[in-house]
Amino acid sequence: MTAKPVRLQLSRAKGFDLQALSHATNGLPAANVARPSRWGNPNLVVTHGQQGAVNAFARDLHGGILCIAVDDVRQQLRGKNLACWCTPGAPCHADVLLEIANRPICEEVHQ
Repeated sequence: MTAKPVRLQLSRAKGFDLQALSHATNGLPAANVARPSRWGNPNLVVTHGQQGAVNAFARDLHGGILCIAVDDVRQQLRGKNLACWCTPGAPCHADVLLEIANRPICEEVHQ
């Protein structure tokens, strides 16, 4: 069975190692998707609220107005755990990225 990518929480704790946490969680590599990375959500929680910022990120990503595209997400984040500062269980743009990156890929059916 293949491990399913999950969202991880970044930490400023001394000695925090994102890749070590990721591998201990499910054996997968991790990508930091928090600001200021290219994957960061430009929509601020203080302006939109947590869920509003996530909704705006999804809208902007699918609308093609961000500097990243859906194809970039699929190609570069597929099969990776994604890490952000958001509290586990709270709305987070990393969940949007996880869903897009790990959608099933349709394959041609040969008859």
